[in-house]
Amino acid sequence: MFDRWLYVSTCQLAAGRLEDGVRDIVEVSVLRNRTLDVTGALLFTGQKFTQYIEGPPASIAALKQSICQDSRHSSITTLTYGPFDHRRFLGWSLAYAGPSRFVAAKVEDALNSAISGSEDKTESLAELLAGFVIDGHS
Repeated sequence: MFDRWLYVSTCQLAAGRLEDGVRDIVEVSVLRNRTLDVTGALLFTGQKFTQYIEGPPASIAALKQSICQDSRHSSITTLTYGPFDHRRFLGWSLAYAGPSRFVAAKVEDALNSAISGSEDKTESLAELLAGFVIDGHS
């Protein structure tokens, strides 16, 4: 059994530091997630992050605590947290494809629905993240 955490947060990176700041997050996260046996995906809309992480319960709890204390995030909203019976992002320590204005608009709609919606809308957001993953590993 694994734990998972799906959250949305508001980006607090300075406008001139967005690209470098997100790259730093991804580079550190890929290495740390491998060490912790965590897989998942990160999506950045230019204003918000959404991340789905899955793995051993102690690893997910440690990452959740770290992210909640990270000054690059604010208004962290947990959409789902807890036990889950399988991995969605097998082979991806952190799937990330970079920002996209087109994708950002679609994702903003999905994020807002998930934040104000039911478990079905949360699952739809998790599946949206899974849909961005292409074969490969990070």
